[in-house]
Amino acid sequence: MDNATEIASGFTVGRYKELRANLSAEETDTAEWQELLKAFRRRIHERFLKPISELARHDKKDVPPTRPGAAILALDCLLIDTIQSFREGRETTGEMSPARSFKSFLTHPRFSDFNSEDRSDFFGDVRNALLHNGETRKNWKFRIDKAQLLEKDKQTGTRTINRRFFHERVVREFRRLCSDLQVDVDTRKAFLLRMDALCGVPVPGLRNFYFAYGSNLLERELKRDADEAQSVGVAFLPGYQLEFTKHSMSRNGDAASIREHAGRMVWGFVYRMNDADKKSLKQREEGYREISVRVWLKDGENFKVQPAFTFIGEQVCSSECGPSRAYLDLVLEGARGRELPETYIAEIHVSSILVHYCPKQHLLSPRI
Repeated sequence: MDNATEIASGFTVGRYKELRANLSAEETDTAEWQELLKAFRRRIHERFLKPISELARHDKKDVPPTRPGAAILALDCLLIDTIQSFREGRETTGEMSPARSFKSFLTHPRFSDFNSEDRSDFFGDVRNALLHNGETRKNWKFRIDKAQLLEKDKQTGTRTINRRFFHERVVREFRRLCSDLQVDVDTRKAFLLRMDALCGVPVPGLRNFYFAYGSNLLERELKRDADEAQSVGVAFLPGYQLEFTKHSMSRNGDAASIREHAGRMVWGFVYRMNDADKKSLKQREEGYREISVRVWLKDGENFKVQPAFTFIGEQVCSSECGPSRAYLDLVLEGARGRELPETYIAEIHVSSILVHYCPKQHLLSPRI
């Protein structure tokens, strides 16, 4: 991007590049960070909040008659996309699932009127419909005179958004992002990735998709060696089963591995990482070899195929000592935190109980 291009009024791409060397995700209490954050807030106000405010003035005017609701709600949807792009550290358009981003955004407690179905339907029947066709679909409506954020009529199936309440909550989410940027390192890392991509600053590509199924379900475990990795979503690997057969000295027993098995599947979680983090992770996974797989990644209410890499134990523990209770509890914590299917979590839970009585207990994953 040309250095003279304005990111916000009075703040250019060239100026960002000048500041970049002194911008560290570890701290924001610097003049460079404060200048950037002010420019970011200005960008959002100029592109979204001020235009919405101008449109909203016509809500009270009877002459001339205007109906700014669709334009306001469409701008709010664009603002949600923008907020999420900075939260996720997007480097390119389309690298993250827009459906998943919207659903994630609407899971905040301030949008508690939306259940899981509402969140999924909103993306297709409101966001997409407004941006592509200029109208909502499937009995979604928006007004300014409803008593709650989302009103549902069980008889007609109509769902009506109070767009004023909706806008207020979107603005609060923008303010929450600004607040998180002041205190949270991971938020700042993602923010800088997005700013670098926006301004054409070279960034290490997060081109490697990693499928985790054991202790690395927990982000804190993964980030011991892959600090820059980013979460993508829940996925399953068909044609394999989970078992605890790879001996690990650091785990005081056998750790998780996978084995080809028709009719079974392994559930896990996908991360994206750069080459350096992948190399560091491979060095930690001693006794495993890397394999390429095609997992089914959850995308909203559906799944899509995603090429990825994962690890498989090179040898089966000859002593069959089984996993330690502490290690199984770690895997169980990760499975619950990632909201893997209850039946899958139940099998891990049963194994965590049985291993106390039978150290050689191994886990087989559920049938497809």
